[in-house]
Amino acid sequence: MRFVEHPDRRHVVGEMHLRRFPRLSPPVQAIQFARLLDDTARKAESDALAAAPIPIQPDGQRHIESRWSDDIRMSWERHSEASSLTLTFSGDAARPLDWHPASDPRRAPAILWAESLPGQVFRATHVMMVADEEAAAPLVAKAGFRLSHLVSCHVASGARLWCDFRIHEDGYGRMVVAANGLSDADLSRCVQKIQELGNYRNLALLGLPVAHAGWASLNPIDRTLEQSARMLRDGERRDDELLADLTALTATLLSLSGDCDFRLSATAAYAQIVTDRLMELNAQPIAGYQSLADFIGRRFHPAMRTCAAFSARLHLLGERTAQFTALLRTRIETNIENQNAELLASMDRSARMQLRLQHLVEGLSTVAISYYALGLIAYPFKAMEKEWPIFSATLTLGLAAPILAIAVHFMMGRLRHRLISVDDKAAQERA
Repeated sequence: MRFVEHPDRRHVVGEMHLRRFPRLSPPVQAIQFARLLDDTARKAESDALAAAPIPIQPDGQRHIESRWSDDIRMSWERHSEASSLTLTFSGDAARPLDWHPASDPRRAPAILWAESLPGQVFRATHVMMVADEEAAAPLVAKAGFRLSHLVSCHVASGARLWCDFRIHEDGYGRMVVAANGLSDADLSRCVQKIQELGNYRNLALLGLPVAHAGWASLNPIDRTLEQSARMLRDGERRDDELLADLTALTATLLSLSGDCDFRLSATAAYAQIVTDRLMELNAQPIAGYQSLADFIGRRFHPAMRTCAAFSARLHLLGERTAQFTALLRTRIETNIENQNAELLASMDRSARMQLRLQHLVEGLSTVAISYYALGLIAYPFKAMEKEWPIFSATLTLGLAAPILAIAVHFMMGRLRHRLISVDDKAAQERA
């Protein structure tokens, strides 16, 4: 190429060509498996595909097509959390059209290999496609459909399907599709949409047991939250105990949310795909039968609303718990601030008292220092009085006492101011 290609260009272009369904020319049979796989099963599936008795190179691919024979084709596709494998039998391999193809030695090896692949099958279907409704009649009669469950309607502008959406004794769901004049390409796309609708319907419904189990878990959490709110309002318990309970409640909600979020968000996404496929099929009802839209609307949509309601309730409880926790933290912080304010006021009173005591001590210290200073200078004055009788030591000490006291008081004040100025200078340097 004479240009620089984006590294993801071929990936995104190839994405538009995935999920191709084999071209079908009635009469034809198709068996499809849809499996959920974790990381271990995904690796085992890759190994099984690589060891298949037909040429397959699964490394890094999301869609593989191959042939067991001229009349038996295999199509495999990897999805985000699942994979699907479709076997189509046409020509001689499709005959006879019966509901137990594994009994035919031409079809048995492919079917047994497909059944043995790793992963948990959440949908397995056996689809019979014929040219018209006349050819479909004996197949419908032998399918063992329950009339009370039977869905039959026109789809894709003419084709007709029959299915009761039950799991039959062989573990497969059964479906009959009459092309009624649809071209092979249109029939292939129609069956692909029907299969995708069924696969994504089951994937979406995997969230329903999660919602049911989670709903039961939310009830005690809701009651505990209401009790905590009442205690918070009435002051029945200490704030730190309530905060500990709310913290544990938040941890429980986060754990439950972590367990459910992926499944429920996937359920919402799959439900939208089901709705899209149903609109694309444009199912038209037939008198005396429930249509595909009726069947999906009767239980699927209520199930999806249950999942959505559980997600909304889980989110609401999380928000309420966060609000109560924030309110309690605010009250605790307010109480701490009030305590700090009282502590500061007490420290201020103590500081003022210490200042008064310091001034008192300074006054007493001035008297004490003056007293001891007079006592020291009294000795030389008395000695001078002995030597010169005209000199009066008592008079001199009496005159010196106030002067000495004033001098000591002045010197202590200077010393105090010097120490204060040194402290202020050090504080300014630290700032």
